[in-house]
Amino acid sequence: MMRLKEIAALLDATLQGDGELEISGLTDVRFASPGDLTFAADKDQLNAAKESDATCVLTALAAKNYPKPALKVKDIKIALTTLYNVMISIAPTVPGGIHSTAVISGSAVIGKNVSIGPYVVIGDNTKIGDSATIDAHCVIGKEVRIGEKNHMFPGVKIYDRSVTGKNVIIHAGSVIGADGFGYIPKDGKIFKVPQLGQVIIGDDVEIGANTCIDKGAFSDTVIGESTKIDNLVQIGHNVRIGRNVLIAAQLGIGGSSSIGDNTMTGGQAGVSDHTHIGDNVKVAAQAGVIRDVKSGATIFGYPARDARETMKKEAVTWWVYRNIEQIRNAIKHSSNKTSTPEEK
Repeated sequence: MMRLKEIAALLDATLQGDGELEISGLTDVRFASPGDLTFAADKDQLNAAKESDATCVLTALAAKNYPKPALKVKDIKIALTTLYNVMISIAPTVPGGIHSTAVISGSAVIGKNVSIGPYVVIGDNTKIGDSATIDAHCVIGKEVRIGEKNHMFPGVKIYDRSVTGKNVIIHAGSVIGADGFGYIPKDGKIFKVPQLGQVIIGDDVEIGANTCIDKGAFSDTVIGESTKIDNLVQIGHNVRIGRNVLIAAQLGIGGSSSIGDNTMTGGQAGVSDHTHIGDNVKVAAQAGVIRDVKSGATIFGYPARDARETMKKEAVTWWVYRNIEQIRNAIKHSSNKTSTPEEK
C-alpha cells in the first residue's frame, strides 16, 4: 500500500484531498473498489470516476471542487506507468500453494511461496525460485532453472535445461527451448543437426503469448535483461538479443543472428540468419533485414536500408509513377527531333 501523499511526491502531482488515505491497487474505473486508484483521460471518465467506488482519481484534467481525492499530473500515461512499476515492486508476497493435480518430480526443488496450478508438470532436478507462479497446464522439463518471482501463464512449455532470471513473465502458450530449425541435406536425405544448447533469459524479461524461442545448436540462445517480446514472435537457435530491446509481434529472427541493446523492431519484420544488428537501432514494421546494421540506424523496406535513402527512393518512384505519361511523351518527342549538326 502507498499513501496518497507518497504517490503525489513520486509523480510530482498536485493532490486534492486527504494525503493519508492508502491506495492498494490500480484499476479501470469500471472495476474500481475502495482502496483503488483509477484514472480519467477525458471528461466522461472523470464523471464516471466520481460515481465509482475508487478512493482517488488520477488525471491530467482540471478537477476543481471534485468530490473525492484527485491527483493532477502532466502526463497520465507516464504517471500510471511509474506508479504501477513501483507498486508491483513493493507488493507483499502472496502465500503459495501446490494444486493436488500437479505432477512434480521428487528431485525438483520448489522455493518458498511458490504457486503451482492444476495439471502442472515439473521435471527432474528442476529448481523453481521463491514466489514464482506457475499457472495451469504448464510443463517444465528437466534441469530447468526458474528465477524468483517468475510468472508462467497457462500452457507455457519450457524445455530441458532452460534458464530464466528474476521477475520474468511468460504469457500463455509460449514455448521456450524447442529444437532450432537445423538440417543438412546429404546423399538424398535431410539430416537433423544436433541442438545441444540452452535458452538463457535475463532478469525482468517479458515474453508474449504463443512466442517460440529455440534453444541453441552448439551455443546458447540468450535474451538480455529487461527485453520485452510481443506475441507470436519466432527466435531461432543461437540468437543473442541484448538488453532493453523491444520486439513487436510476428517478428522472425533467423539462427545465429544478434540484436544489440536498446533496439526496437516493428511488427512482421524479418531478420535473416547470421545477421547482426547494432545498438539503438530502429527497424520498421515489415522490414526485411538481410545484411548487418550499424548502431544507431533507422531502417525499413526490403531489403531494409537507411530510412532517409529509402524515403528518397520511394519519393522518386512515386513521382515517376504519377508523371509516367509526360515522361513517355518527352522521350518520344526527343527521339523524333532532327539531329543537330553537332550530333552528326
